[in-house]
Amino acid sequence: MGEHRTRGDFLLSPIFLISLLLLLLNDFVLKPSYPSALSGILSDLAGMVFFPIFFVAVAEFLSALIPGKPMASPRWFWVSTASIGFLLVFVKFTDAGQAFYRMLVEPLMNSPFASVTVGGGGAVADPWDLLALLLTPIPIWIGTRYRAKGSATPHK
Repeated sequence: MGEHRTRGDFLLSPIFLISLLLLLLNDFVLKPSYPSALSGILSDLAGMVFFPIFFVAVAEFLSALIPGKPMASPRWFWVSTASIGFLLVFVKFTDAGQAFYRMLVEPLMNSPFASVTVGGGGAVADPWDLLALLLTPIPIWIGTRYRAKGSATPHK
C-alpha cells in the first residue's frame, strides 16, 4: 500500500521547520537586539530554504481550487527556488531591485496592517549574501523527496 500525501505535507519537514525557526529567531530577536553581519546573512540563508518551500505550499493549496486538483511536482520546487534566487540577486544587487524593494516591500513591512515590524536593515547588498545561493539544492531536494513521481498517492 502506497504512502498517502496531503497538500503542504512538506511544510512539516524538519528542514523547513528549522528554516522557519531560524528566520523568526533571527528577524525578531537577533537583528533588533544584536545587529551584525551574521544576523544579516542568516536571514538570507534561512530565507533561501524557507521561501521556495513556502510558496510551493501556497500554490499547492490554491491548486485545490482547480479542476483535477493538481499536487505540486518537483518542477514547482525548481521554479520557486530559481525565482527566489533571482529575486535575491535582483533586489540586493541592482538599482532597479533596490527601487522595487523600497517601493513595494518596505511599505508593506512597516504598514499599520503588519502585526510587527521586521528588524534589520532591509535589502542591504553584501557580497556574502550570495552564499545563500549555495542552499538552492535544499528546497529542490525537498520537492524531489515529497513530490517525486510514484513516491506517494494523493490523499483524497
